[in-house]
Amino acid sequence: MAMELNYDPSKVRTSKVRVASAAASGVVFGFISDDTSAGQPEAVAIAPAMARMNNLRIGEVIDVSYVPNFPEHAHRVPWRAVAVYRDEPREEAKPAPLAAIAALAEPTPPIHPSRQTLEQQVLDVVMGGEVWNRAEVYVDLFNERFDSWTATEVQRTKYNAIGAALQRLHDTSSIACAKVYAPGRKNATSVYYAKNTYVLGRALMGLDVTDQEGEA
Repeated sequence: MAMELNYDPSKVRTSKVRVASAAASGVVFGFISDDTSAGQPEAVAIAPAMARMNNLRIGEVIDVSYVPNFPEHAHRVPWRAVAVYRDEPREEAKPAPLAAIAALAEPTPPIHPSRQTLEQQVLDVVMGGEVWNRAEVYVDLFNERFDSWTATEVQRTKYNAIGAALQRLHDTSSIACAKVYAPGRKNATSVYYAKNTYVLGRALMGLDVTDQEGEA
């Protein structure tokens, strides 16, 4: 079933935005850098999933398409982002075309007791947020970024264990998974995980997920 947009396409604007801050909820705030009409730039909110998928960093300038914010938030932040663009997208921030998403759901035997502790931590992370990839789960659990060029053997072991835990949780239907394939590529270029396919689908389209919404 086609999903309705929660904004009017005719009201979309696109401008340069400087990333300024991030809230504990994961919402990122930026200022429209080419807006001088009011003497100072206006703020735009970027949803957590969109910020994570584009690997946004405070201080950088990006192209953002935005619309008027929801009425209950507009008095504080007048705009909200509906899309983020980069001249040269980072590997983990490539757009995810819906036609390239393949969700898998094949049940396998129960989780082995020796893996329970790590997998429970990974499950808690995924269920407590929106959309994650393996690198983001690693940062959340160990408070450090994983760099494949400089990683120690211990860091690689942790990183691989998280990947195995995510796959096992998906295989046991505990979480949803989406793989993104670039044109002409047989192997997935990106793999995303979320608590359910509804959250996963909306996040990959850059749409907000509210408490009032549920699966169709």
